[in-house]
Amino acid sequence: MVTGELRMVSIGDSVAWGQGLRDKEKYDVLVGDTLRRHYSKVTLQRLAHSGAVIGAFSASGPIAKGEVPVARPTLLEQCESFSDSPEKVRLVLLSGGIHDIDIRTILNPLVPRAVLSAKTRAFCGQSMAELLERAKARFKHPHCRIIVTGYYIIWSHHSEIGKLGDFLRIHGIAQPSFIEDQWMGSAVAERCRQFYEESTFCILKAVRDTGDPRIVFVDSGFTEDNAVFSSHTYLFGLNDDFGLSPEDPMAAERHASCDATFDRLHILEREQCYRASAGHPNLAGAQQYAHRILGMLETLGLTG
Repeated sequence: MVTGELRMVSIGDSVAWGQGLRDKEKYDVLVGDTLRRHYSKVTLQRLAHSGAVIGAFSASGPIAKGEVPVARPTLLEQCESFSDSPEKVRLVLLSGGIHDIDIRTILNPLVPRAVLSAKTRAFCGQSMAELLERAKARFKHPHCRIIVTGYYIIWSHHSEIGKLGDFLRIHGIAQPSFIEDQWMGSAVAERCRQFYEESTFCILKAVRDTGDPRIVFVDSGFTEDNAVFSSHTYLFGLNDDFGLSPEDPMAAERHASCDATFDRLHILEREQCYRASAGHPNLAGAQQYAHRILGMLETLGLTG
């Protein structure tokens, strides 16, 4: 065991928050639990929030409980608000960009792919670069590691095509009646692969452009077979009941928080909030993220 304390901070969006997961199942906790074998004390402060945008341009709206997907606190706000001896933090886990792009831009085949590319460059590239510069300035410990995690293919050719309409519907996307399911599924799969590849490229470039060896990129390691509604999914889906209820264990608690945040004038946001876990890492997905992060930390010498 290495003597001394290791302080961890988690900054980010719904992936970093661990949408739908119990606290003990979130990947930042899984990482911390393993690190406790190597350090006499490990502390974790999670600033991440479901729905959070990077916020390099603008963000507005309410601040709600962590399971409720809202834009704020933005990742920049999360970073700037951390004032508890940031110079002593030794590990930062960071994920962001997808909510700035908007999941509907990724999933909707009627949105030009050039628009998806432009938004990915703007947010996973330019906005991420700004965020990383802020993180560099905030977390100054010479041995601090800032782990920036990538995303994954949300829907793939391995996903169950019969689930596509419901999956799109809960994200506010209607499938036109003249478009066949197979074409729609293939188009959505190609867009999700495009987002994964382009976001990975942009985030990795932003990391490298910092010129700071303390900042490293970690790919999720998910494959197409781990997409939503696939045989080996790492993502929450939807139950086969009439109401398309969410699969995650936090559904009931989140439902109450959604009702408290969104009134009857915001019924669409409330319905989407109820099912916010769909497409987010389940326990197997969180374990995969933790495995990849711990592998990088071992390479960097933070596990002993």
